[in-house]
Amino acid sequence: MARALAPIVPLRRRGTDVADLSDDALIAACATGDPVARRALFEHHVDAIHRFLRRMWRGNDEAIADLLQTTFLSAYDSLSRFRAGGRVRPWLYGIAANVVRAHGRREGRRLRALAAIASWFRDEPSTTLEPWDRERLARLPDALLALPHDLRAAVVLVDLEGQSAREAAFALDVPEGTIWRRVFHGRRRLRELVEESGR
Repeated sequence: MARALAPIVPLRRRGTDVADLSDDALIAACATGDPVARRALFEHHVDAIHRFLRRMWRGNDEAIADLLQTTFLSAYDSLSRFRAGGRVRPWLYGIAANVVRAHGRREGRRLRALAAIASWFRDEPSTTLEPWDRERLARLPDALLALPHDLRAAVVLVDLEGQSAREAAFALDVPEGTIWRRVFHGRRRLRELVEESGR
């Protein structure tokens, strides 16, 4: 069971040096929403967490920056669960590892959805993307935005977000049969728009 956090030290008070604070005191100050404490926590650990994320996820600088930001936002949301007397950096590593795991799951779902959408453009299903699929997929976001709202919402919920027709019907407050009809027409119109934009 977690022990109580250390007494709160107001960091805005003149003469308070953040470097002199224990991890417990710094976390306690962060838990009050103190921006100076949160900035100090970030600055003290950002390099190590950034290095960890670089080794955990192969992505561009923007993706790593997003993971880094998510890690610290998650940490700020989890301050009440920090165990007094614990070490901050291992705690942050654990949060970063969970952020990467969740991101990997989302990325896997996104890639499977893209492969499924690519299969709309050929007769046989496949789980891999051919170069010509990539060209068509590059045109897909604009084509998706060109769909009427009702068709776009159904396609996004079912094909991209992985919702069942029943869940999508509940979300959009329509019968399940309406969802299937909208998905059918939405997919067909998407194919047409993507093909037209490639000519």
